[in-house]
Amino acid sequence: MSSVLIAKGLKKSFDIRRGFTVLKLKALRGVDVELREKEILSIVGESGCGKTTLLRVLARIHLQDEGEIFLLGKRVEKKLSRKEELEYRRNVQMIFQDPFSALNPTKRIKSILERPVKIFKLDRNLIEKTLEEVELPIDTLQKFPHELSGGQKQRIVIARAILPRPKVLLADEPTSMLDVSIKAGVLNLLLKLKEDHSVSMIHVTHDLAAAKYVSDRICVMYAGLIVEEGPARSLVDEPLHPYTKLLKLAAPDPKRLNFKLNNTGEPPSLIDPPPGCPFMPRCPYAKKECAQFEELVQLDDRKVRCIMYV
Repeated sequence: MSSVLIAKGLKKSFDIRRGFTVLKLKALRGVDVELREKEILSIVGESGCGKTTLLRVLARIHLQDEGEIFLLGKRVEKKLSRKEELEYRRNVQMIFQDPFSALNPTKRIKSILERPVKIFKLDRNLIEKTLEEVELPIDTLQKFPHELSGGQKQRIVIARAILPRPKVLLADEPTSMLDVSIKAGVLNLLLKLKEDHSVSMIHVTHDLAAAKYVSDRICVMYAGLIVEEGPARSLVDEPLHPYTKLLKLAAPDPKRLNFKLNNTGEPPSLIDPPPGCPFMPRCPYAKKECAQFEELVQLDDRKVRCIMYV
């Protein structure tokens, strides 16, 4: 299976001002990602691990400090002409986390969906066809965003993203702002669109169960690094990295109603991250050698950044 989008050694930092001092927050510290044809790859991790920054770099909302991006086998330069930028954005579209702020409240839905049609010079008939694909009635076009429910807003955000018929969708926690009762419907829609349009997708979430449900593969992110990668089912059922095990324990489970997770500390500061394994301060299996260990270990179809598997 060929690769659609590849990222190698991505690094991204942001300036943080504290008084008169400017510090560097290292959001991505050398991330490798490979997205294959017609695949859903989930990036899982707690808040602040760098997963949204990774999506925004891949969407070219932010430009990486270091590293390379390849789309459809071609290296994407950091500086692109307007024509090249439009071509990239036509092929790589983003579904934003918050549908309430992603849509202009002063515009009707028709006007919102006409914008990508104008920018990418698309057939106007695609608007009604795409609306049907996201399972919304045609009269939705005449409404304003405030007249729609949260789930309907998110379907409009998805419709806007698939209008240009991209090769890659970047979905930033697309169900986190929605009621539990409609999350499954949106996830099923994403699965349907993957099949109907042969689109590949990177799906960011903090929910291991949702990742297992929609994904072919999962990458677990911690402190700006990938710490485990593998097929979705085997990674969730039999996690290898201590952090992935912690994520699984933290997930709600009706069989463990009285279970309480012991306080395992906080993630390290990304302004001055510790050397070696970033999970070492919280890890119950930590050894002194972990302070120098930084490599991803290949184990059959899994990768894990942990000294226990050397």
